[in-house]
Amino acid sequence: MSAPNPKATEIVSVLAATLGVVPTEDASDERIRVEAEVPASLSEADRLHLLSFLLETADRFGHSLQRRTSRIWAEIDLQEQP
Repeated sequence: MSAPNPKATEIVSVLAATLGVVPTEDASDERIRVEAEVPASLSEADRLHLLSFLLETADRFGHSLQRRTSRIWAEIDLQEQP
């Protein structure tokens, strides 16, 4: 079993603290993806904080809205790019 990825651990921690939910993680050999549901009550200040944090920390991130369910996701690459 491999050691936890520090960036993924930090993303999980910040999403949990900011959103008040337990994020899910999906890992492959190439990347770790962290997802969490975004509550409708999230303040604009918290939204901006998350965006700034993810810009600095994640390799990719995004947002999806399906059937009124808002989810934010972030990915960390596990292998070095050539």
